[in-house]
Amino acid sequence: MKKRGAGISLLGIAAVLFIFRNSVHLLVAAIMGRKDGVIGEGMFDYALSVTKTYSVLPEIIALILGVIYLIWAEIKKE
Repeated sequence: MKKRGAGISLLGIAAVLFIFRNSVHLLVAAIMGRKDGVIGEGMFDYALSVTKTYSVLPEIIALILGVIYLIWAEIKKE
């Protein structure tokens, strides 16, 4: 069960990282794009292009490791 637990945990971490990092990017763009309390026309798109997008490398690494651990646990039948 240890490898299965580690695999599920890594898959959960990958999902949380993906959701959190993308939502933070959109939130920052929404805050930057507002003008006088409302989002101006085209400002949100401009703010999205200006704000830094995060690398998806940590999510991919956690996802691949999680899948590897799950496959390894099934092969070994722990």
